[in-house]
Amino acid sequence: MKPTRLIALALACIIQPVFGRDLLLTETDDVIRVTLGDKPVLEYVKTEKPVPDGIELHYRRSGYIHPVYTPTGQEMTGDFPADHAHQHALFFAWTKAGYDGKKVDFWNQAADLGRIEFRKVVNLKREKKQVSFSVKHAFTVKSGDKTIDVLHEIWTVTVHQTPEDHFLFDIESVQQCASDKPLNLPQYRYGGMAFRGNIQWLKEKEDHSINPGDVVYLTSEGKDRWEGNHTRPTWVAFSGKIDGQDVSAAIFGSPKNFRAPQSVRIHPNKPYFCFAPMVDGPFKIEPGKEYTSKYRYLITSKAADVKLIEKQWSEYSTK
Repeated sequence: MKPTRLIALALACIIQPVFGRDLLLTETDDVIRVTLGDKPVLEYVKTEKPVPDGIELHYRRSGYIHPVYTPTGQEMTGDFPADHAHQHALFFAWTKAGYDGKKVDFWNQAADLGRIEFRKVVNLKREKKQVSFSVKHAFTVKSGDKTIDVLHEIWTVTVHQTPEDHFLFDIESVQQCASDKPLNLPQYRYGGMAFRGNIQWLKEKEDHSINPGDVVYLTSEGKDRWEGNHTRPTWVAFSGKIDGQDVSAAIFGSPKNFRAPQSVRIHPNKPYFCFAPMVDGPFKIEPGKEYTSKYRYLITSKAADVKLIEKQWSEYSTK
């Protein structure tokens, strides 16, 4: 074999991604857990977690993902943060809404105007290069002395086999009215699919300084956490240090989503953002019609890499 051919083969071996680690999907009474080899990727919460000391009981919730881990083992997400205990890691909630002539709110739990809960596991699936699970949620409100279902939601979470330097997973949410009445969503500044980051990234109110290790936001349009609020990027990335380790997450909104690219709410001080289609005007989730949302999550143990993010976006957006 010619030397040039040998060199080419050697280079191919060096740069070829290695997918040798197995994905493992495990269900217990309380959680669904996914690992890649010996590395935890994420946990889905089936049973309400105990409320931390100092947090009121009404902040309990099921039907969300926490923790989301980095490849080096840091917890990327935060749950029950003392500043906003209703922000539960990776969650979906509508905020200002109306149902049957009443105001409802599934985001701000202290208002007691609505709740979201896990109902059942629909499916667990293991394939050659991915694992997935589907779960049912109910959005509920009080009606007299009863609690009634307003929406039913199916989450399908798919974790892809990847090289060990990053994790990649998708969430599809399919919502349907649970009765013959719609859920009305007026124009508002936030609500929808949200991601709450680690509490180490929390800033004091009105503190716009950027110190080493602080969370830094970047959108597909090159905007930061202040300029990017209420814009319509195709992806939002944030990176910083957790326990001294560089980490990053990039979240992609599917081009097939309602009002894609959806507006985003990026908070100026708190480490969270959400995709918020109601920013651009009111809409309804109507009986007999599915409201489907899809998102992809890229998690790494390094600062946000725009080239990698754009490569992943190109693959995701053309599927």
